[in-house]
Amino acid sequence: MASATDPSRAGPDAAGTDDAAAVRYVLPRFHLILDAMIVIAVAITSFVFLNRPLELRRLVIIGASDRGIATGFHGAEISQADGRPFRWTTAEATVRLPAHGVTDHLLMLRLAAPTGVSASSFQPVVVDLNRTHLATLPVLPAPRVYRLLAPRHRMAIAGNDITLRTATTRVPGDQRDLGVVAFAVTCAALNETAWLPPVQAAAVTGAAWALLIALRSSGIGALRWIVVALFTLISLSMRHSDLRFAHRWEALLLTLGLATVFALFLLTTARRNGSEASVERSTFNAHLLAFPLIITGVATLLAVLLLAPLTPDPARFIPGPPGDNLEYVWKLQWFADALARRQSPTFVPHLFYPTGYELAYSELTPAHTLLGLPLTLLAGPTLTYNVLLVVSFVLTTLLTALLAERLGAGRLGACVAGIGVGFCLWRYQHTLGQMNMIGTQWVVLALYGLEGFIRRRSAFDAALTGTGVALAAWSSWYYGPTLWLIMALWLVMRWSWKETRALRTAGPAALAAPLVALALIAPYAQPTIQALRGGDTRHEYASLLSLSARPLDYLTPSRYHAIWGAWSAQTAPDTAGAQLVAPGFALLALAGVGAWRWRRSPIMWTLLIIAGVCFVMSLGPELHLGDRTIPLPALLAYEYIPVLRSIRAWSRMAFYVQICVGLLASLSLTGFAQLPRGWQAVGLMMVCGVLLETLHLTPWSTSTLPRPVDRWLADRPGSGATLQVPDSFSGPVEYYTLFSQRPSLTGYGTFQPAGATVDMARMREFPFPHAVTTIQRLGGEYVLVRRSAMDREWPGWRERAAQRPELVQVYEDAEFTVYRIVTGSHP
Repeated sequence: MASATDPSRAGPDAAGTDDAAAVRYVLPRFHLILDAMIVIAVAITSFVFLNRPLELRRLVIIGASDRGIATGFHGAEISQADGRPFRWTTAEATVRLPAHGVTDHLLMLRLAAPTGVSASSFQPVVVDLNRTHLATLPVLPAPRVYRLLAPRHRMAIAGNDITLRTATTRVPGDQRDLGVVAFAVTCAALNETAWLPPVQAAAVTGAAWALLIALRSSGIGALRWIVVALFTLISLSMRHSDLRFAHRWEALLLTLGLATVFALFLLTTARRNGSEASVERSTFNAHLLAFPLIITGVATLLAVLLLAPLTPDPARFIPGPPGDNLEYVWKLQWFADALARRQSPTFVPHLFYPTGYELAYSELTPAHTLLGLPLTLLAGPTLTYNVLLVVSFVLTTLLTALLAERLGAGRLGACVAGIGVGFCLWRYQHTLGQMNMIGTQWVVLALYGLEGFIRRRSAFDAALTGTGVALAAWSSWYYGPTLWLIMALWLVMRWSWKETRALRTAGPAALAAPLVALALIAPYAQPTIQALRGGDTRHEYASLLSLSARPLDYLTPSRYHAIWGAWSAQTAPDTAGAQLVAPGFALLALAGVGAWRWRRSPIMWTLLIIAGVCFVMSLGPELHLGDRTIPLPALLAYEYIPVLRSIRAWSRMAFYVQICVGLLASLSLTGFAQLPRGWQAVGLMMVCGVLLETLHLTPWSTSTLPRPVDRWLADRPGSGATLQVPDSFSGPVEYYTLFSQRPSLTGYGTFQPAGATVDMARMREFPFPHAVTTIQRLGGEYVLVRRSAMDREWPGWRERAAQRPELVQVYEDAEFTVYRIVTGSHP
């Protein structure tokens, strides 16, 4: 008999056991090495990327770049002597400026006393720093710069109130109480804050390490490396790389806070038989890949066929008419340009010039701009934009099919659900402009992970859920708050609440979802919270009504369809883009059959209830039935819920309805091979109907080549700003700055920057005198008039422009007439 301790006499089974043991010990060692390599890569990337000088100085031109930070001043004016903008102070006027480091600062104030003061005398002006006396200035009638030292212990990092207090006078014919004339305020650090970038890099590295170990302890496997990579990317590209000290400081505090949370998670989460043992493993089976590969191939073919008519040259054309689509092409390139300079793309200095624009007033959409960065650098923003569209169709189709299969649908039903959701009218409509909304694959990924967690209680599925939620929010903030509501309903309806033991054992694994979501969303949310801090983010009520769906819209055929689109557009001529929410008659019919066949299943009721809730929410704040107006839940959100009050287009909740309808339709085809032949024939007809209803076709495409006027502007000397009228607030305004290489007095986004509303309204009335004066005051040099639109909005504008001596026509082509402002540009 062979000895049990003699390796030479061990049998084949023993050899297999030894090999398995070797694998069991080698793999953890390999994973530890890879973990260490990732942390080292994060450290090197952080130190290299963040190691650049910060801004040491900020100049505020009073009357031009003081929007949102100046109080106690009279309206902006222009000096007749040199064209400088200025504002009169009242008895007490304040400018709020951040610090540029924890060091001494130099304050420079360009002031002038009223002309009534004799040249040999002065008007005393008391200067307070953060409500504490700093100095008293003898301000003379001639403009001059007064310099004051602000000690470091008197400076606050986030904001410093520089207050001017003086006696006031009245000029004959002017009822205002006038203090002194303020031209500019400058705040400059006297020493560079060289210690901050290394500390930031160490904080990001430490947080990434803590997150990696915490995720390893939870047992999510290789997914932790993806999460840590995404955390590093979003942290470095948001406020950490901002050139302003105050924003970097707040990013540092946030990262330190996140590192603390990650460490606490590690301490409170019990290790469950080793970090790798808790991950479900399965042997590789090529047969399991056959269905996903087939779905991917079919979806790719359909997406290419669908978008090919819109993009005859994918490197030069994008789908849809010129509008929001150009805004997102610009964002792809702006992220690439800014990050190549190791500068955060969250602040755009050349838009809404001279103040600049916090891009968080709009959608940053890093799920496209950041994740698509390698392709943008390689192939340019236009091709990247089109590739991202195709990828969204493919991934949405694939993940929906996998979710349907996970719910119990057969492969035919899963295929129908994937195509019905991935190529629905709602998605096609948003493909024509709103790239931020096409990241629907991440919504389905979150639901796929949640359903997996409900079935298996694994940390991997929980982490997959958190990743899907985070990437959906990275795509659009619309998905951020609304997806949590949908998932809460899904969890409440699907979880077996009677199994208390399962609830206790699943608790530690479930924590992986909020941990991953927090790690990826918090750095991304920081610029938005800062930009919108203290402001009213509610949209006009009329805008909510116009962007809400109506009940019959769910039964309106597609106006984009290749066969009956023209007929549908005539029967429903008032249907705007927000009302294009119809799931399709064939898909609805299959969903009805699925609801009936699965009427005793919790899955059916889960999908039906979520679809009903989202249907009601998509109708917006109120429903009109004849003469009656019925308030709806969205009105409550608009009035009282801070996060949800920022939602403008409630009709976008229709996509959640589409998911539920598609999944219900997939359930109708379960056991298709066992159905009677007659029912199989009917089912195949419905499947063909689903395919037929995805044949959308529009004649709209937009060229991304520069316009002749942009080439002309790029060749002009100087760097004066431009203004395009009458469509001065639009996506093309941002996009074409890539070619003109000039700042723009306007930009585009969900919200306008603080204090810009009045100036925007005035400039839109070009060429009236107050519009020209505003353009001069803000430093505008060229006004681009799009003649066709201007003729509709302001008939007679040419005659009015000819009456303004400061306007000189310098260019004209088939679309634009350009005027140059020859006086008034401030130095």
